[in-house]
Amino acid sequence: MEIIVKPPIPDPPYSLHDARVSAFQAEGDALRLVMACGYVCTTEPCGQVDGDVEITGVDWESSYVYVMDYPRVPCGNCGEFTGRKMTMETFLAEYAGAPLEILDESCGYRAAKLSGFLDAGDRLLECTLDLYYTGEFRYLLKESRPLLDG
Repeated sequence: MEIIVKPPIPDPPYSLHDARVSAFQAEGDALRLVMACGYVCTTEPCGQVDGDVEITGVDWESSYVYVMDYPRVPCGNCGEFTGRKMTMETFLAEYAGAPLEILDESCGYRAAKLSGFLDAGDRLLECTLDLYYTGEFRYLLKESRPLLDG
């Protein structure tokens, strides 16, 4: 029997964990995540950098958002919830200005998944963006920061 081992996806140069998206902007097939305070550089010397994220080649018809509301327990805890699956376009129409605190990110072949808590004003919602794209996942740095090899 032949065994093929899938190689691990390399660590990204930046982490969106605990990053706050202050707005979502769509233009053509690109989605920009406007970051409130940037994100963390994962290579030495590490630290916070100012910048946004842009995902190009987004397939709007194959990208979905899952929003969950917890009426009886604090958001994100175990318990009953009500939820909704919507297209990315519907999400943008309803929540484009709602801040999203990213807790987890994962990327695969032409896919990015971001999950966290969405501030919907009067309530906090659990939210997962499931994006399918054929372009690039870009970190748009507002300040120059060299990445070290190593």
